[in-house]
Amino acid sequence: FSLVLCPRFNFARPRCPSSVTDAVGTLGQADHLAAMSTIVCAVTGHVPEEPVFSPKTGHIYEKRIIAKHCESTGKCPVTKEDLSKDDLVDVKANKAVRPRPASATSIPGILSLLQSEWDALMTETYELKTHLDTTRKQLSHALYQHDAACRVIARLLRDRDQSRAQVTQLREEMQNMRPANGAAPASQSEEAELGLTPDIIQRMADIAKSLSRTRKQRHFPNLAPIADVKRLACKSSHSAHQSTAPGVLCLDVHKTDDSRILTGGVDSQVILFNRETEKTVQKLVGHTKKVTSVLFHPTREVLLSASQDATVRVWKCSDATKWEAPYDCAHIVRRHEGEVVDLSIHPLGDYFLSASRDKSWAVHDFTTGRCVRHVKDVDNTFGCMKFHPDGLILAGGNEEKTVTVWDIKEQVTVATLPGHEDRIEVLSFSENGYYLATGSRDGEVKLWDLRKPLNIQTLQVSKDPITSLRFDQTGQYLAVGANVVQIYNFETKSSLKLTTELKDHEAAVTGVCFGSNAHTLASTSMDRTLRLYTIPPAA
Repeated sequence: FSLVLCPRFNFARPRCPSSVTDAVGTLGQADHLAAMSTIVCAVTGHVPEEPVFSPKTGHIYEKRIIAKHCESTGKCPVTKEDLSKDDLVDVKANKAVRPRPASATSIPGILSLLQSEWDALMTETYELKTHLDTTRKQLSHALYQHDAACRVIARLLRDRDQSRAQVTQLREEMQNMRPANGAAPASQSEEAELGLTPDIIQRMADIAKSLSRTRKQRHFPNLAPIADVKRLACKSSHSAHQSTAPGVLCLDVHKTDDSRILTGGVDSQVILFNRETEKTVQKLVGHTKKVTSVLFHPTREVLLSASQDATVRVWKCSDATKWEAPYDCAHIVRRHEGEVVDLSIHPLGDYFLSASRDKSWAVHDFTTGRCVRHVKDVDNTFGCMKFHPDGLILAGGNEEKTVTVWDIKEQVTVATLPGHEDRIEVLSFSENGYYLATGSRDGEVKLWDLRKPLNIQTLQVSKDPITSLRFDQTGQYLAVGANVVQIYNFETKSSLKLTTELKDHEAAVTGVCFGSNAHTLASTSMDRTLRLYTIPPAA
């Protein structure tokens, strides 16, 4: 007997074969069904409803599944070989409907199957949530470790840089250290004062005569008009100095290249900045205290910096044809015993001036770093000092509220300008050589006519100290730094008028400097920022 499925009723009934041939055929069909039940899809692992075979890979697949995969990727999902629909061959199989399992023949059985599936789904969901929570904790821990590692690396790098700076400083101090018995070092003879020789004075007189003659013929057709200067606006703000010692104390802009900016800060660093790229070119490290003054040499790739550590450093570029090349300290001037407060470069370009709170000032040679003339034991402590644009006189503001004018040729004091009611902090010569502007701690700015000499105008700029004064290269505009930046212009030949006021800084302004033809302006402040101003295009 063989069992056959009744198509109408879901139960098996016996049937007697009519002949031996019928019995053999029935047994052969049963073997075929048994063989088909062992064929499974290589992708799903289930018996395929429409099996197809690939001679290229040797696998059997469910036709609908492998067809979609071939359309999307063109490869076998098992062997990763190239595969297309044309490579598939249909397999002949019995398509008789398989009977339902006994558990699915009634509603209670179906509900039991669904409950089992639901329980399995909930168990899997719980395991996935547990795995997700564990993964999140591991990720959080890894991120915390990464952040801690970054902080440690940053601190180590900072400590390394500080250690290198200290090593450099100690090496320089050892090289310049005097013996314990008080004898002068071997290099002291080389640093002996040379004196303002007749040859030096003659050269200074010649350049002064030449500059005085050509200055009267100067014209500035590209000078920014007053209406444009009134529209100066802050284009960008930069904080290049360290935040651990906030504050930028001094500023200079190159006379012929507005893109070069030099700053000195409370952090003892001198920073060379590129306006065009708005990036720091180099940080010059060597001073051990606050940097009080910085200057560009107008014609050479040389920088000057002065500090409260009583030294002046001359920085020379390693490539004379490329100003962005690295700078090295060429000379360290140690003539002063107190804080060096101001620097100035003589029009010859071969000498520079340093003024100190030790009641002395000195003129030095750029090339050798040697002192040419050191004037000591003056009556008062100078807070500022500058060469006249012609180079034959210099002026210094002191704590006794007066301005002292010294003649280089005769090497004597030729004038004293009283009038301030508080200590003079800053001064600036007009480029035409006729005027001198001075600023004091009481917020007062005085304009002097050097031809008479007389105070021709007094401006009460602020209640805060005047920390910066700078004429532009044409002598038409004067920038004043106190609690804000103020720009004045010559309304007449002897009087200044307020042009505009810039209130972008959040702390006291410490430096102001014009660019070429007053088209740009730079300023620094104790808020640790360098702000760059430009005239925006007309609407």
